[in-house]
Amino acid sequence: MSLFARLRPALCVQRLLLCAVTLLGPALAHAAPEMQRVELPLPSGTVLRAHWLPAATQPGQPPQPAVLALHGCGGLYAKGGALSSRYRETADTLHAAGYAVLMPDSFGSRGLRDVCQTRYSDRTVGVNDRVQDARAALVWLAVQPGVDARRIGVLGWSNGGTTVLNLLEQRRTPPQAGEPPLAGAAVFYPGCVPLLKRKAEIEGVPLLMQLGALDDWTPAQPCVDWAATLTARAGTDVTVHVYEGSYHGFDGTTPVRLRGDVPNGTSAQGVHQGGNPQARTHSLAALQAFWSRVLGTGAAP
Repeated sequence: MSLFARLRPALCVQRLLLCAVTLLGPALAHAAPEMQRVELPLPSGTVLRAHWLPAATQPGQPPQPAVLALHGCGGLYAKGGALSSRYRETADTLHAAGYAVLMPDSFGSRGLRDVCQTRYSDRTVGVNDRVQDARAALVWLAVQPGVDARRIGVLGWSNGGTTVLNLLEQRRTPPQAGEPPLAGAAVFYPGCVPLLKRKAEIEGVPLLMQLGALDDWTPAQPCVDWAATLTARAGTDVTVHVYEGSYHGFDGTTPVRLRGDVPNGTSAQGVHQGGNPQARTHSLAALQAFWSRVLGTGAAP
């Protein structure tokens, strides 16, 4: 089933979602779990550092779902060195829902902080490098105590979202040893132009794509057009939401600003980046609903 929607949130829906956030907020603040630092050796010799947050389980409880979350071109960290608020919030929300979370640091593991200001052609860490990081992380996740290897999802933002889509493309070939199946994949504002040009096909897993209608960094239309080619195949489960009045990073809380330091957009003047409160509320609710559908919660069925 495919769904293509341009969303203008209704007031009644907003109120319901805000009530849900209000009720969930104290629980998230109370949990505030500490992440563990782990290291995953890669075949290339690179040691991939990652943040690991196991699901909170009780003795005798069945294995729980897990989400592999891939950061954007800005890396995992805020300027002060702490985990970026977007990723901290994501980890807390997923953990509160009963999921384990693994967040690899593809850039810091290679001596970089971010790559947003570097032209695509000049980047020393490409999407394919990050795909290999993700594949190694999936192998690691599948053997962790308390993780249900049948219920693993992948999530990515921007460059991380592009990585997720390329991961799904590469996984159409025989999987690597120990690599688990995927239960679903969700992406925010990925870059789809190369995928559209080569009419890429992907592994047949449920896919949620959330895009900004005004995005001038990774435009929505190529993703919409590419998704249409995917849904032409029988049985494909692709859902696309395009949020009106929204730029790159619409799920964040910072105001929209023009970034003249980013050379990879559709304009020579730079790109716009920042949150849209309505799109944020609805996209996060859509994401939670997606995980509930493809991963479930609690004991495995």
